[in-house]
Amino acid sequence: MARPKKPEERNRIRDVAFNVFSNKGFENSSFSDIAKEASVSKSLVQYYFPKKEQFVHDFIDKSLAAVTEIVREDLDIKYEHELGELYAIGYCQFYYAMYNERMNSLRMDILRDRGNTEMVVKHGIDWLVNNTNAIQVEEEEQIEQVKKTVVFVAGGAFDHLYDCMLAGVPFDVQFLSDAALALLNPFLNVPFHEGESIRNQISPEWLEKSRKKYNRMVFTVR
Repeated sequence: MARPKKPEERNRIRDVAFNVFSNKGFENSSFSDIAKEASVSKSLVQYYFPKKEQFVHDFIDKSLAAVTEIVREDLDIKYEHELGELYAIGYCQFYYAMYNERMNSLRMDILRDRGNTEMVVKHGIDWLVNNTNAIQVEEEEQIEQVKKTVVFVAGGAFDHLYDCMLAGVPFDVQFLSDAALALLNPFLNVPFHEGESIRNQISPEWLEKSRKKYNRMVFTVR
């Protein structure tokens, strides 16, 4: 008889893994590292997470859930377009990923490995398609077209970010945000032009304060 799976046990192993990844990076972390940190057996870790990539999907889901909660509860903005809130979520998600020391090792693993890049982007697009009615992609073929296009463009954007980080030069967050919107505009029921207005309402002070809350929500082991 198979051992029953316990959600709280799985979630604790997941949260421990996130801490391990933030310290060592995804590629340099092993099932044994996670098991040691969680004080459980390696077989138990693999019982809940047979493939290491499953941690990435869980991380994206938890990260997006945390950012969504922060934006909805702590950011006082009235949006003109349904995509406005999603833009704010994406903008903050990008900030937490790119300007957060807890993400240093994870960020480099994602940027330097096209397989990881594709996995992150595809999972993020799944979340986007499932969380708005503003994107008009009713047929599966259209959804796949959106995913392939975004993966292609994001791959180039991630290459740019990686090159900038290696060279120690700044990258243009506004350009990348606007380019992402331009990519989605053909699929919107109403064109979205709210990006600059939303960015102007998100202060650096608020971003720094909310980043600390994000870290507590994502990396705390319960």
